[in-house]
Formats: sequence, structure tokens, C-alpha cells
Amino acid sequence: MPARSEIVVSRSESAAPKGMLAHLDQLTHGPNLRGGLELLHRERKWINEQHLRICRVPAPTFREQLRAEFLCALFRELGHRATIDDAGNVVLPIKFDEELPFVAVSAHMDTVLAPQAEEEISVRPDGTFEGPGVTDNGPGLAAVVALARVFTNGAPVHKPRCNVLLMANVAEEGEGNLQGMKYFCSHSRYASSVHAYLVLDGASTGHITTEALGSRRFEIVIEGAGGHSWNDYGRANPVHALGRTISFLAELPLPATPRTTLNVGVIEGGSGVNSIAPIACAKVDIRSRDNEAMNAVVRSMEDGVRFGVEAENRASRERLDGYKIREIGHRPAALFQADNPVLACVRGVDAYLGINSRLDCASTDANIPLALGRPAVALGAGGRGGGAHSPGEWYHPEGRELGLQRILLSLALLLEDSSRTG
Repeated sequence: MPARSEIVVSRSESAAPKGMLAHLDQLTHGPNLRGGLELLHRERKWINEQHLRICRVPAPTFREQLRAEFLCALFRELGHRATIDDAGNVVLPIKFDEELPFVAVSAHMDTVLAPQAEEEISVRPDGTFEGPGVTDNGPGLAAVVALARVFTNGAPVHKPRCNVLLMANVAEEGEGNLQGMKYFCSHSRYASSVHAYLVLDGASTGHITTEALGSRRFEIVIEGAGGHSWNDYGRANPVHALGRTISFLAELPLPATPRTTLNVGVIEGGSGVNSIAPIACAKVDIRSRDNEAMNAVVRSMEDGVRFGVEAENRASRERLDGYKIREIGHRPAALFQADNPVLACVRGVDAYLGINSRLDCASTDANIPLALGRPAVALGAGGRGGGAHSPGEWYHPEGRELGLQRILLSLALLLEDSSRTG
């Protein structure tokens, strides 16, 4: 789940067309959708139980297999047949007609922290869930399972013009680098058939992620001979070269529009206070709403490493062995698309349900379809949560039902009219 500090744009919500509101009212009173909405209300306790069961199966990034197998078994209990693709994603196509395109609803499985024992996922007396992953991304996964339960009874609209594809994907967090969604959008057998994406991430219904915050991440490695701090003094020091580099990077002028940032997040090197280190490493995170702005800062970073190494070599009697810059993560940026049909549906539903939401830019699985020009948004799945990526992570299901209604109604609009996603 992206931190809200990553939000870099906000636009006011506009009212939905009266025709859409009237149509939503008609849909919610029709037998197909009404049955699904009633199920979400009736099965609140069951949905909470599935949320806890899922979170008790550890799924740290790159090690999601146990949770994937658990979800496949859970879908079988509901009468569906899911498969695990070559990336490790759980994929569940729900077909109303073999010839129809798909609308995909996804939630990432992986977590930054993982429970070491089932009892680490607990429930306070006031109903608050506690433990790793309960808010990032327990709500999204519970929503996908709830939708599978709804679709056991068929389509939520009469004569749907799209099929549904439910997915629990791998490798969204950190250095997972959105690999699960990248694989799906480029290599899955369903990739060309999916015309729109609803990405479920976290709890809050107060935002709609419509822009992709891009990032490029690098590891810098500088190497030298190393040695004794006294006997070998004057030999080029990789730590000093790295320090010169970081000083250069800290002074880089970065564009305010489009907002672009650079952060050195990790520094490593050396084995003792009286040793010249043979190696020094750093990890750098560069972010922007615009790919070109981000790439320009990458080029400046490369200049900074070259400057740091050359400056250290000039100041020393023995040169460094060399340096390497390795890209360890790349998330493409994508700007706001005013004609995004998924956004139009969600905004209409928000007006209908009385949800006051804002548009934002963040780094989520939606980066990938948005960067490919495919309609997508990322949403919270309802309830309240906080402390993501920390030992104090928590979630309260109060408000979950509204989030699930929002998802189901938005999906119903997309299923009903293939022209929205074509």
C-alpha cells in the first residue's frame, strides 16, 4: 500500500451525471445486483474471518507460495477453479460468455513484514485486527474473496458484456518491483483480453489513484584495494568516494514541476574503524510523476557517481578499482487520463454512495496498466487501517461494507457496458 506522503496531486470530485445516478438506483434494485449487495451485508462476519485466515498465512515478497496455495483452496471451497501462473499470481477467470473481454480485479498478496506464528494476527476486544499485513493488503485480498463468493451466484448484471478476472498477485512491495503485475500485463494468456483494471490496495475509500508515481532504484557499488588506516593511508577509499557522491546528489537541483525526488536510503561498507574499506554500497530511490524527468535525474545520479570516484582518485596515491551502478527497481510513471472509463464509473458510484474521495498519484500495481495506456484505478477496499509496514499494523472492519459496495457497483457498471472498456 502506498504511503499517503506519496500523493502528489489532488482534484476535487465532480458530480456524476444524473442519468448515471438514476441508472445505479435501477441496478441496485434489480435482482442480480441486489442479491450480491445483500450477500455482502449478510456475510460480514464470514468476510472478516477470511481476512484473518489469509493474513495468518505468511507471504513476504518473493515468498508468497503458501498464501497463493491457500487462496486457491479457498476459491475451490467457493466452487471456483483458480490457477497459479508462472510468476506466482493466483488467477481466477469467471466467464459469463467465452467470447467476452475481461475486467480484472486484483490485490497484491505480498507483505513487507510477515507473521512468524498464527497468533501474531490477533483481534482486540474492540474488533481491531492487529499484525503484519492486516491493512496492507488484507482488505484487498478479503474483497477479492468476497467477490468470488458473490459470483458463485452468477453475474451481478443482466446480460453482462464483460467477464471478470480475479487476481491475487505477487511482488508489489519494495524490491518486488510490481513483478507480478508486470508479468500478467505482458505475458499472461489473458493479458490481451483484459480491457480494464480495478486494483484493490489497503483500506481507505477516501482516494482514487489515477496517476502512477514512477520510481527507479539503483545500487551503487564502489570498490578498492582496502587496507590499514595508518599503514595504507593515501590509498583511495571507497567509503570516501561514496561520501563525495552522496554530497553531490544531496545538492542536485530537482524539478518542482513535475515533482521529482531523490533519496539515498541505504549505505553500507567497511569492516572496522581502523580499516580502509574494500567496498562501499548505497541504494538510491528516484521518483517522479513524469518518466522523462525521472530519467534526467538518473543521468545526473550517474554523473554524481563518476564525480565522486574521480575526486577520490585525484586525492589519492592509489586509485579505486572501479564502480558499478545496478538498477534494482523500475516502476513506470503515468499521467492523469481524463477519459479513463474506470474512473468515470468509480466517481459515479462515489456520488451515488455519498463517498467523498479525491484523486491522487501513488505507486501501486495500477502503474503497469496505466503506463501501457489501459484504463485502471487503484482503490482502498473499505474499513480503517494504519501502521502499514510496521510492527504496529492494524485494521478495523468498520466501514468495510461501504468499500465492498463501491467495488461491486463500479464493477457492475463496467460489466454492463463493454464500450466503457473497449
